Amino acid sequence: MNLTYLTSEELSVLDKPNTFIILPLGSVEQHGSHLPFGTKSFIAETIAFMAANRLKDEEYSCIIAPTLPYIPCQNNSGFPSYFSMSARTYSDALFDIGNSFANDGFKCLFFVNMSVSPDALKAVDTAIQDLNTIPDFMAFDPMPLWNFSNDEKIDEFLKNLNIDSKNEIHADIKETSALMSLDPTLVRQKILESLPDCNVNKNWEMLKGNFSFKEMGSINGYLGSPSKASKELGSLYLTQASIALAESMKFVSQGNALPELPLTIRMLLKMVDLDEM
Repeated sequence: MNLTYLTSEELSVLDKPNTFIILPLGSVEQHGSHLPFGTKSFIAETIAFMAANRLKDEEYSCIIAPTLPYIPCQNNSGFPSYFSMSARTYSDALFDIGNSFANDGFKCLFFVNMSVSPDALKAVDTAIQDLNTIPDFMAFDPMPLWNFSNDEKIDEFLKNLNIDSKNEIHADIKETSALMSLDPTLVRQKILESLPDCNVNKNWEMLKGNFSFKEMGSINGYLGSPSKASKELGSLYLTQASIALAESMKFVSQGNALPELPLTIRMLLKMVDLDEM
């Protein structure tokens, strides 16, 4: 169910304690010259609705809240045209939104966060920690774990193209393919065809202290191999992401805790100060 389509009366009769709220998060940031500002918002919202449809088949009740844009995105520092809240402001906004759902009787909130920017991860994680102090309320952010893990089907698809999935980071083959699958008119095809690959080792760059895409070696605002994108990969990417989200939601609803992020990411987040971002 789409929250914005419901009336207050329709919402009031729901079994709120057993209804999942799904809140997609998005950025308003450059994605190279071939993708629009709303790329991550479009992807997060699609994944949210696809996951809800999967859970509906298993008789789980979900409500999709309106996508919240302007997530912090300082990894785009050095490039023009990225618009965001500060990490602290965004984190506080997430807490306020989550708290309003708690006050209305809901018990479980899932963010759909496709950003890999450290300030975004820290903002969402801090909001979750604060929300989880509310009695009888839980909040989760399952997608970063999927983003930083290996998806066998996607990895195999990319391996057949001689592409390492770990090097596809931003406005890359995966994000470009996802938008091709959603709406090909969103991708600037003539520009895309001429884009050279921009491959870096993300983990090595982060260990060197390079956190922005520009510091990692991006010249044109993307990191990866966008010119090799395809609708087939886009459909696979969105499907696998929605399965990951749906399975995570079922997993925690059964009383389990989500696995932790990789150690390197957890160590990085400890060094991020929301009030300095």
